[in-house]
Amino acid sequence: MSEFWRISAEGRLQAPSGDAAWTEGFLAAKDQWTKACPMALTSGSTGQPVEHRFSTEAVLASAEATAQHFGLDHPDLETVAAWSALPAAGTGGRMMVWRALALGWDLTVSRPAAAPAVPPVAVPHGRYHFAVATPLQAKHLMDSGQLHRFSILLLGGAPVSPVLEAALEQAALQARCRIYHGFGMTETLTHVATRSLGTEAYTALPGVEIGTAASGALTLDIPRRGVQQLVTKDAVEILPAPARGDVDGPQFRWLGRLDDVINSGGLKFHPATLERRWSSPLKATLGDRRWFVTGRPDHSLGARVTLVVEGPNNSTLEAAVLDALADAGNARPRAVEFQQHFIETASGKVRRN
Repeated sequence: MSEFWRISAEGRLQAPSGDAAWTEGFLAAKDQWTKACPMALTSGSTGQPVEHRFSTEAVLASAEATAQHFGLDHPDLETVAAWSALPAAGTGGRMMVWRALALGWDLTVSRPAAAPAVPPVAVPHGRYHFAVATPLQAKHLMDSGQLHRFSILLLGGAPVSPVLEAALEQAALQARCRIYHGFGMTETLTHVATRSLGTEAYTALPGVEIGTAASGALTLDIPRRGVQQLVTKDAVEILPAPARGDVDGPQFRWLGRLDDVINSGGLKFHPATLERRWSSPLKATLGDRRWFVTGRPDHSLGARVTLVVEGPNNSTLEAAVLDALADAGNARPRAVEFQQHFIETASGKVRRN
């Protein structure tokens, strides 16, 4: 039985034979596009899933912005060959189907799984022009030596841990694969900005206007996608226009979720910012061990910055971590905890508890 579902640039389907229930969602997405009623549900990671309906014009605007942002709209480029192993239930998986139908891409979908297989593609150099994956899937693609199958790989659905990002960045260089991390949500029809792995600055896609609210939250205006003054729950820093002319849009640095702030003695720290800042100094101490930053109750500070490391208790390692971050000022961790095994969500997010 085939483990792949395909839709050609002409809209022809190649469906697996036998029991292929996993393809039903992709057929539904194709049917929605044909009937001009695209819809998707939010992930539910921050509340109950919410249904969103979109116009075909909004979907087309998102698809065209992606193609322009990644240079996939070049007139000399042959038909774009795309790949995905994202489930059809999410906006990312559905948007790949809608991009293929709207732009005439040739799309191959592998059975959604944490460890997907990538079929051969009949294009020069044997590389898919564009692909999407979760960080968990990207780790498998790296470990199984499949990164060389892509020219561009866009990650989404979950944060990329500092350890995984460093490993992917190195592997991508060897595989000659450009890897990006996307920023977006269901309401905006997936990504509105992307950053190259190894960098902090997100660059907005064409047609995306960014700003900040009084709370420091990112605001988005995307008229062609039907988005007006959307106030997100993400704290950002808008970056000044770069001196170089090779950046195509406004940029911002993601600081963290507004509802994920450690208030320690009146000072506020975003765990995501500290994790990026400490990735390099902790590399020599923790190696490939996974870790994250969180806040723990403290009777005098209100909350204390705590670094949680995967693995058994190790007093020697604890001392080494505290020593490595001794110069981190008021943000330095006040404690180190160990968890034998981190618990993950289906998309590969570590449950921070």
